[in-house]
Parts: sequence; C-alpha cells; structure tokens
Amino acid sequence: MKLNKLFACSLIALAGALPAIGQTTDSDNINVTAVFKTVIDLNVTSGANITFTVQTLDQYTNGLSDPTAYQSTFDVSSSVNFQVSLSATNFTDANGNTLNANNFGYTLTDAGTYTAGTNHLLLGGSASPSPMALLGTTSTIVAATGSGNAGPASANAYDIDFELGTANVRALSGLPTLLAQNIAPSTYTSVVTLTASAMP
Repeated sequence: MKLNKLFACSLIALAGALPAIGQTTDSDNINVTAVFKTVIDLNVTSGANITFTVQTLDQYTNGLSDPTAYQSTFDVSSSVNFQVSLSATNFTDANGNTLNANNFGYTLTDAGTYTAGTNHLLLGGSASPSPMALLGTTSTIVAATGSGNAGPASANAYDIDFELGTANVRALSGLPTLLAQNIAPSTYTSVVTLTASAMP
C-alpha cells in the first residue's frame, strides 16, 4: 500500500512537471523600413510672362531695363542641396524671323533668407545681385555651397531681372544696338526654362 501511495505521488509530481517541458514563449520579427526620397519643388511665383515693347528711338538705342517691370521670382523647396539651370529657346516670330537671344541679359538677387556665399552661389559668384549673364547661354544660376541650400521656399527665393539691349548687355554680348541690328518689326517669343536638380 505504501508502494502504491509513493507511485501515485510520483505520477502526480511528474504530471505537474510536464508543462514546464513545453514551450511557454514565442517571438517573431517585424521589419520596419523608412524610405527617404529626394523632394525638389521649383515654382515661378511671379513674372511668368515678361514683355519688352520697343517703341521709341531711345529704346532702340539704349535698350530697356526696369527693376520691377522685367522681373521674375521663383523659389525652391528641397530636401537636398540643389542647383538650378536656366535655358532658353530661340526667339522667333510667326514668320520664322529670329532675334539673337544674346540681346537679353539678366542678373539674380536673393529674395529668401539664405544668402549668396553662405548657402549658395549665384551664377558662380558669392555676391547678390549676381554678375550679368546672357539669355542665349545655358547657365547654372544657383548652386549649393558652404552650409548648403536644402530647405524651404522661404529660404530659397530668387529674383531674376531681365534687360534688353542695354549698354551692360551689349558690353557682355558684343552686339550692336537694337537699332543697328535692323530687327524686323514683329513679336519675338522665347521660352525660358528653369530646372532644379540634386547636386551631384
């Protein structure tokens, strides 16, 4: 009888120990991925249409410039350092006549909180306004430097001031006055394209 009691107690103890042998925890993995994509957004905010009207002898001789009438403003929002290039199509009229694009010049000025020489270069220089460039040449007009130019539109805003046939433009282009070019009276149009891209 004593042996049966001992055997019964052993069976109870063994049965109580069985769950300890089985699995009491389990685990698996969750993979969490964060994908960062480059964001660059360029917007022309004013001056999307610029019109020069040459209608006096003085304008044919001395050209046209005005700090507000011939101004375009654009801004860039970017998650990375960027550059902006400017290119222009040929100036043509409805009859197929052409106007030399190098009659047009432009300068760039900071209009945001970032500054030339600290965050970016304007036409390769660290001054604002920039040196003059000709519309007939594709140029990098903004490029990151120093602290970099990644940031919001409020930091990366720029004014482009265009001129037509002025002494400053002619000094750079080597072209004569508009009057001396015997330009056929007509309406000549070009499309200026600004392209923002991540810095290499």
